[in-house]
Amino acid sequence: MTSTAVLGAAGPTGLECVKRLLDLGQPVVAVVRNPDKYKDTFPIDKNLQVKKGDVTDAVSLQDVFSTTNAKRVIFAASGKGYFSAKDVDEKGVANTAEAAKKVGAERVVLVSSALVTPKNRFHPIRLILNNIRWGLMDSKYRGEELLRKSSVPYTIVRPGGLTNDPPGQKALAISQGDTSAGQVARSDVARVCVAASTDSHARNVTLELSSKKGSEAPADELQNIFKGLQPDNAT
Repeated sequence: MTSTAVLGAAGPTGLECVKRLLDLGQPVVAVVRNPDKYKDTFPIDKNLQVKKGDVTDAVSLQDVFSTTNAKRVIFAASGKGYFSAKDVDEKGVANTAEAAKKVGAERVVLVSSALVTPKNRFHPIRLILNNIRWGLMDSKYRGEELLRKSSVPYTIVRPGGLTNDPPGQKALAISQGDTSAGQVARSDVARVCVAASTDSHARNVTLELSSKKGSEAPADELQNIFKGLQPDNAT
C-alpha cells in the first residue's frame, strides 16, 4: 500500500498533516531528523511509521520514500536557526523534489507562504518574515521555483497567518496571484494539503489559502475546492 511522507512532521503544521492523514485512515510516514527525540510526539496508530530523514540530505529522503512506498510527499519542514532558510526552505525543497522524482512520486505538496513572490518584496509582513530567519521569504520563493522546474507533479500551498484554531470552523478562501494574506488555521492548511496530494485539479497549481470571516465551512468544502484553479503553466 502506498503512503504519504510528511517532512517536518514534528512541527506544528507537519503534525497537523500527520493527524489529518491518520484521521482518514491513510498510511503515514512521519519524517524527522531524530525519531528518538519525538517518540512521544505522535499518536500511536497502526498506520503511522516514524522514520529518520533530513531535507538537507537528498539520499536520506530517497531511502525513506523508497522503503516506505511513499508516493505522496507533504513538505512542511522549517529550519530552526536564523540562517537555516537557505538550507531548508530552498535547498531542502530541491532535495525533496530530487528524491521524489527518483522514486516516481505522484505529488509533492509544498507548504510555502502568502506574500512570498518578489512583487511583494516591500510588503511589511514580508519584510518582517524575511528577517525572522535571514532571507526566509526569498528562500521560500526560490524553493517554489526549484520545485516547479523539477518535473515532479506538485501543489504549492501558500497560507496566510497561521492560527491554532480547530479545523473546519470557518469557510476557506482560495485565490491565485499572491495578492492577499489573511489568517487560516494550521489544521485547515493540513486538510487542504492532504486533499491536494490526490486531487487532479490541484496538479501543478500554486494557490493562496486563508479563512473567510464569519462564514461557516460547508461539510463538502474540500470536494470541489481546487476546481477552476489555473495550473502554473497555463498561458
